[in-house]
Amino acid sequence: MGVIKVPNILIMRPLKDKHLDEIRQSLPDYEVLLEPEEAKLAETEIIVHWTPDIQELWEASKLPNLKWVQAISAGINYLPLEELHQKGIILTNASGIHKYTITEYVIGALLYYLRDFGKLKRNQENQRWDVAVQTEQLHEKTLMIFGVGNIGRQLTVVAKAFGMRVIGVNTSGKKVEEVDETYSQAESTNHLKEADVVVSILPQTPQTIAFFDKERFAKMKPGTLFVNVGRGSSVVIDDLIEALNQDILAFAALDVFNNEPLEEDSPLLQHEKIMISPHNSGSVAHFREALFSVIGPNVASYAQNGKPTINVIDYEKSY
Repeated sequence: MGVIKVPNILIMRPLKDKHLDEIRQSLPDYEVLLEPEEAKLAETEIIVHWTPDIQELWEASKLPNLKWVQAISAGINYLPLEELHQKGIILTNASGIHKYTITEYVIGALLYYLRDFGKLKRNQENQRWDVAVQTEQLHEKTLMIFGVGNIGRQLTVVAKAFGMRVIGVNTSGKKVEEVDETYSQAESTNHLKEADVVVSILPQTPQTIAFFDKERFAKMKPGTLFVNVGRGSSVVIDDLIEALNQDILAFAALDVFNNEPLEEDSPLLQHEKIMISPHNSGSVAHFREALFSVIGPNVASYAQNGKPTINVIDYEKSY
């Protein structure tokens, strides 16, 4: 008798034991692998987390029966998207699991600037009692969000609790229920001067690379606050710095960059109007639980119907 070949799911990001048990219950005929095994790669149908090691195996054509890849991040541009698409491999991401933490980051960054928390802390360290600190508020300001997906809609809910007006920008201009007005990316330029705060949660697509450039910054009103928690590629850094120096932007909070980590001599690190964070706005305290809220239902759906249903990537749109 020949060797019976058993399909497997290869999990490259540690999950809790209870999650692994749930996967085994959903896929009783599959073997669960926690690291690549050369002799079993030909039977690998599902991969959770695309790592550099997986990329090497892919390039060596050692994953001939791969059917579905579950990314553990919202961003997917580090995967070989064109090749996966050509081979008909389903790709899902972890969009949505970071919506609460990124929302809190954005609001926190804005309050840090508007309430002058940095100066308050410096005054305390210097034992100074100084009431001459900035006391602006979010209330009645207009927030324009570029990218009103899971995160953008959650940010809208919280911003409205602060009394903000919210404009949403998406690719099509199709109405998003939570926001006050929705515009397409093409239309948005004509409405930038309405915004006191601009937040980018844009994914990386051919249309969003260098999206925020000199021309778009020039359309913003003086004193605009800018936050980028989307992709570093969407912002032309030299143009951002120029907008800050010209007081078009009063403040920028940046969590994502084209090249990470930033070089020690990066002008971004030295600029007094910029707050930098090391791409951790989406850090989740209970990451495995949050991640499994996507993986678990997707595995169950794959077991029932041969395909996942949550966060399925449209390769034509790159998100």
